[in-house]
Amino acid sequence: MISNKTTNHRVNDEYSQHQTTNHPHITMMVEVYKSVLGTDEVLYCSSPVTSGKRYIDWLESIGKKFADIDSADETYRILHHQEVIQPNRQHAQVIIQHLRYKTGKIVVDPTALPHIPGWTQQDWRFFWQQVIECYITTAFFVNDWQYSNGCVYEFWVAQKKGIPTFSETQQPLNLKAGMNLINEAIITLQQRQGNTKFIEKVFQDLENL
Repeated sequence: MISNKTTNHRVNDEYSQHQTTNHPHITMMVEVYKSVLGTDEVLYCSSPVTSGKRYIDWLESIGKKFADIDSADETYRILHHQEVIQPNRQHAQVIIQHLRYKTGKIVVDPTALPHIPGWTQQDWRFFWQQVIECYITTAFFVNDWQYSNGCVYEFWVAQKKGIPTFSETQQPLNLKAGMNLINEAIITLQQRQGNTKFIEKVFQDLENL
């Protein structure tokens, strides 16, 4: 496995410039990771949590359209947690445990952190960007990652930083292969009336690489 330990130089792009009152909390949490991630190789497993293919399938099964989870009502949040978040976490944790066993390396699990009141999806993307840029040497992407705004963004962050990327089965996932998957996801999401604006923007930035 290729080691790509980088310095704390971060990607200078428009995504990282978003304003949030949660910057102090994000900075503190990034520093907490710094206190424990002291090995030469640290792996990351990118997985949908609130979205992904499971999310769009669930919406189709109940006859609902896409909703902004940050502003959803309580009933929606409860069902969403049961039908999307929990299964997403369970699947990711199986993959992560296997990676830890097979590689003997530290594997950062983004699905392990609980909901933080006041944090938006944009805050989470910003936080994980800092972790990936500063500490991650290899990134893995679970199946159907391409349907998740966060995972697509993390793929871009890894590609821009030159971090090797792999599928959940540890097969190489290069820029071209990842873009093909994202393009297919965009088509599927559009067919199901999903909002693809963010993913399309990231896709364009991947093309510019």
